[in-house]
Order: sequence, then structure tokens, then C-alpha cells
Amino acid sequence: MKKRINEATPLICVFLYLLLGFQYEEWLWGLFVFALIPLSNMFLTDNSAITIRTLVPLIAIAVFLVLWLHFDQAHPGWLVFLLIPIVNTIAFGRENEKEETLYDDDIY
Repeated sequence: MKKRINEATPLICVFLYLLLGFQYEEWLWGLFVFALIPLSNMFLTDNSAITIRTLVPLIAIAVFLVLWLHFDQAHPGWLVFLLIPIVNTIAFGRENEKEETLYDDDIY
């Protein structure tokens, strides 16, 4: 059940964001809803250890909020979210790769 909720969280967040935007005209404040994605991933997975990998999205959200609320730079601040896949690819790319051995005999 936890896995299904975790997989459905992005769709739920998009629905809530659109609801807040169209119904209440709160498009910018609706972005807080997307913080539920890394939080649900952190709390609904079986791995209870909090690692750097799980903190990268939360750090990106915190930096965005500082840029938006303190410096009033929400538009260029969203570029911080591009750092999530970049950091995960650079720092944790080897963890995602499956070791595959291919021998010459397997080709033919």
C-alpha cells in the first residue's frame, strides 16, 4: 500500500496544484504542494535511513523558498530544481547502474 501511495504522490500533487491555482488563484503558493513528493518518498519507503540522496530535493526546495520569499526571485529560482537530477546523476550514478556482463559467446 505504501508503494502505491508513493507512486501516486506526483499525480496527487499535480491535481492539488491545479486545484489551488484554478480555484483559489494561488499558483505560486501551490508550489508548496510539490514538497510532498520527496517527503512521501522519505517517509513511505522501507529504508528508514535519511541519506544525502533523500535530502537533495528538500535542500533544493529550501533554496527555492529562500530565493522566492527573501529575495523575491521565484522565476530564476526554479532553476534550482534542475540540480536534483544533476546531483543524483553525478554523485549516485554508479548505484543505479546494473552490472551486466556480456561475453562474446552471448552475442551470437
